[in-house]
Amino acid sequence: MTHFSRIVALGAAAFAALALAGCQKDTLTTTKTNYKQTGMVAVIKGEAKGAKTVRYQAPSVKGSVKVNSDAFVITVPMTQTKQTVTLKAGDLTHKVTVRAAKALASYQKVQTAYNQAIIATALPASIQKQLKAATSAKDVDVTKLSPAEQSLMERQRQNVAKAMARAKVATKDQQMPDTVSGIKQVLDDKSGTVRMNVQDGQVLGITDIVPLKALKDKAAQTAFGTRFALLTSATGADAKSVLKQFNQATKDADGSATTIATITSNGVKFNVGFSTSDLYVYITK
Repeated sequence: MTHFSRIVALGAAAFAALALAGCQKDTLTTTKTNYKQTGMVAVIKGEAKGAKTVRYQAPSVKGSVKVNSDAFVITVPMTQTKQTVTLKAGDLTHKVTVRAAKALASYQKVQTAYNQAIIATALPASIQKQLKAATSAKDVDVTKLSPAEQSLMERQRQNVAKAMARAKVATKDQQMPDTVSGIKQVLDDKSGTVRMNVQDGQVLGITDIVPLKALKDKAAQTAFGTRFALLTSATGADAKSVLKQFNQATKDADGSATTIATITSNGVKFNVGFSTSDLYVYITK
């Protein structure tokens, strides 16, 4: 082949490659057409060839994400109704659905139960004893008690009320806020962070994030254990059973494992995952 022929051949090959590239169509696809809950959100993964960004809109959220190496990931907060998510890249449109999530409980119920328990744990042992006695005496007919017994009951009630007021102030930073809407952080200290997805007053998911380094500290371990137990109880699960299974599962977990088997109690699901720096506990129903 002459020098001129080689140039012509190379030019033809380059032109063919350019023509082929020009014929490749832009695409917008997803790994599924129907997505379910993962923690507090649904994670939509897909491919968008020829696009730099993908725009998305759902009843619970809208926005855009960057496309990296033709791939993209979108997170959609869960709601109690099925959602249609519309994705757009250039002139292309693609739709997927996100299944409805079940509510764990109302936020008010979870917040009240958790905060009351936090306050109670801060009470002196003597006051806790009086509180327990006062709770047991709720159905007692006061009119049948002697004046001395009535006086004692009233003093105990006053002592408990004053101690509760002090404990409420002392534990303010450990309590959940009065109201929450959307995906928000509700608790945060050195032992971990708690986020919730609250839609229309209902808790659809909870994530407890704990730094692994914090679990090496005894005080942080205790704080995490208390928080985990109270969250478990506040969502209607059996705290004793869940903690027992959690401790056993994490003890048996392979050092290279990133998850442990789902723990279920009274319809509440606990999924645990590990990263290189944190432990994640996802609470859903």
